[in-house]
Amino acid sequence: MANRRELVLNALRCEKVERIPWVPFTGVHCAKMLGIDAETYLRSPQDIVKGVKLAAEKYLADGVCSVFDLQIEAEALGCGLKWSKNNPPAVVTHILETKRLEELPELTKERGRIDDALKVTRALKDEIGNEVAVFGLICGPFTLALHLAGAKFLTDMIEDPAYAQEILRFCAEVAKKMSVWYLEAGADVVALVDPMTSQISPRHFKKYVMETVAPSINEIKAKGGLVTLFCCGDATKNIELMMLCQPNGIAFDEQVAVAYAKGLSEKHGVAIEGNLHLTTTLLFGNPAECVADAKACMKDGGLKGFILSPGCDLPFDTPEYNLEAVGRYAVLGEEPAKISGFLSLDEALAGCDAASEGFDDVRIEPGKIFVEVVTLDSEGCAPCQYMMESLFRVKDRYGDKLTYRETLIKSLGGIKRVSAIGVKNLPSMLINNELVFDNIVPTDEELIKELNKRIQL
Repeated sequence: MANRRELVLNALRCEKVERIPWVPFTGVHCAKMLGIDAETYLRSPQDIVKGVKLAAEKYLADGVCSVFDLQIEAEALGCGLKWSKNNPPAVVTHILETKRLEELPELTKERGRIDDALKVTRALKDEIGNEVAVFGLICGPFTLALHLAGAKFLTDMIEDPAYAQEILRFCAEVAKKMSVWYLEAGADVVALVDPMTSQISPRHFKKYVMETVAPSINEIKAKGGLVTLFCCGDATKNIELMMLCQPNGIAFDEQVAVAYAKGLSEKHGVAIEGNLHLTTTLLFGNPAECVADAKACMKDGGLKGFILSPGCDLPFDTPEYNLEAVGRYAVLGEEPAKISGFLSLDEALAGCDAASEGFDDVRIEPGKIFVEVVTLDSEGCAPCQYMMESLFRVKDRYGDKLTYRETLIKSLGGIKRVSAIGVKNLPSMLINNELVFDNIVPTDEELIKELNKRIQL
C-alpha cells in the first residue's frame, strides 16, 4: 500500500487509491493545540513547525499545510494588517489606495514573513515530508488584488477594466514567484487559495481569473509539481471553470455538493478536495456527527480523485476530539465510541438563547435601514471581510439612519439566528431583514441602489 504522502499525490493525479486520503487544513487551530494565540504562532516559524507536526500526528493526517495565512503576500507588498488572537490577520489598509502600482516594492523572499513561510516548508519537508504530503499555500491572484486595492477593485472591474487587468497581471506574477519559491522549498503541492473568486459571476471568472491563474499553474506543472485551486463560499457556478484552468485538483467548502463536483471531476480529470462542515459539524458537533459528515463526503467522493478535507482552514477552537474522530475513521476505519457528555448540534442549539448573545430580531422603523451581514468571521474569511468592507464604504452617507450587525456563525447564537432567517450561503447581506446579496459582494453602486430603495432620503 502507498504511504500517506503517496496517497495524497496519487489522489491528485486521479489515480485509484487504497483508501481516501485525509488532509486537515489545521491553520491557526495548531496555535490552540500549542496553548498560544494565533499572532504569536504565525510570527514564529518554530511554533508553526511544532504545531503542524503535532496536528499531523494527533489527527493521522496524510497531508499538511505549511502556513495557512493568505495575507503574507499583501503584507510584504505594503498592506497593513490587524492581528487577532484566534484568527489569521486581516488586511486593513490597502496599499493601492495611497500608491500607484508601479510604486509597490519588488517582491523578494526577504520581504515580510515570506522567508519564514519558506523555512517552515523546508523544515516540514525535512522532518515529516517522506511520509506526509506538504502543501504550500499562497494567496490567489484575484484575492490578492482585493487585498491590494480594497473592495473598490470590484467597481474597477466594471468601470475601469483595463486598470483591473493591470492589477491582476501584477498579482499573477506575484503568485507565480511564490509558487516557484514553495516548490524550491520542498512543497509537494502548491495551492492557489483564491476565496474571492466565489463572489463573481462565471462571465467575470472567465475574463479576470482564468488567464490570471494560468502562469502559476503552468509553471508549477513545468517544474514537476502538483497544483490545486482552492475556493470557499458557494462556488458552484464556477466549479467547472476552475477545472478548465487545468489544475491537478480543486478544493471547496460545504456550500458545494461533493456529488456535483465529482461528476465534473470525472469529466475533466481534475481531483476534488472537501468538504466537511467547518462550524455546524467540526466546531459545534460531536464525534459521531463529524464521522457521519466524513462518511457522506467519502461516499460521494470515492476512491479516485478525492481527498477528504475541511471546507477551509479550521476555526481556532475546533475540538480536538472531533478531528481525532475523523482521522481515526478516515485512516483506520474506527467508529467513534458512544460516550455520554458530547452534545449533538441540535441539543446545543436547543439550549442556546440567541437573543442573549446579541442576535435578537430588529424591528424596522420607517425611514431607517438595518443591515445584517452574515459571515463565518470577517476577521478570518476574505469574502466575509470584503462584504463588510463594501458596507463600510457607503454607510456614512446614511448617518444615524443606518444601523448594522455582523452575524457570525462561529457561535451557537449565530447559527441559530442564521437558521431562523433562512440564510443558506456565506457571506450574505440582508437589508431590513430581506436577503439582498446572497454570496456575492456588491459594488458601491449596487449597494447604494438597494439601500436607497428601502429608505426615504
